[in-house]
Amino acid sequence: METHILEEAGFTKAEVQTYLTLLELGATKTGPLIRKSNLQSSVVYNCLQSLKERGLVLWVVRGKIKFYRAADPNTIINIIEENKKRV
Repeated sequence: METHILEEAGFTKAEVQTYLTLLELGATKTGPLIRKSNLQSSVVYNCLQSLKERGLVLWVVRGKIKFYRAADPNTIINIIEENKKRV
């Protein structure tokens, strides 16, 4: 995937890396996400929060553990279209 397109749409490099890693891993805890993305844990947690606010990250609690997953990539297209309308 050409990540520069997402960066031009307003996502940071870390957000793009976090989202793409979630797409690759599927539902996951933060540990594997941090290891696979090669980002610092604080960066991943900030990205998860930011992506959640944009509707790109969902989570489910199993037991007492949060499992994160990426929302449908079509959501990004919707965000880009909304940004175009604003411009």
